[in-house]
Amino acid sequence: MKSEEQLYHLAKEIDARVAAVELAAKTGEALPLVRDIGAGLGTVTVDGLGSLVSVDLARDAVAGHTGASLAGHVLRAIAGAESAAATRRRAMIDDAAREVR
Repeated sequence: MKSEEQLYHLAKEIDARVAAVELAAKTGEALPLVRDIGAGLGTVTVDGLGSLVSVDLARDAVAGHTGASLAGHVLRAIAGAESAAATRRRAMIDDAAREVR
């Protein structure tokens, strides 16, 4: 009897961990991430999976840059935001997997 009870509690714990990880993954996917482009140029926004949502440029700051310079800043900001979103989502999932008892 005791072993059936232990299995039941173990199954409940596994179910709780799976539910927590699924929730963390969905939450991570839904949270946008905004990253500063740098040089006062504006921001880039990606969704929780790292897909580009928008690039918002500061008109006054853009005028002082060449196309190549502007492109370099924007591309670095997008790559950084994509990476940060993936890292944040992974951390949320890892935390959820550890926290459930």
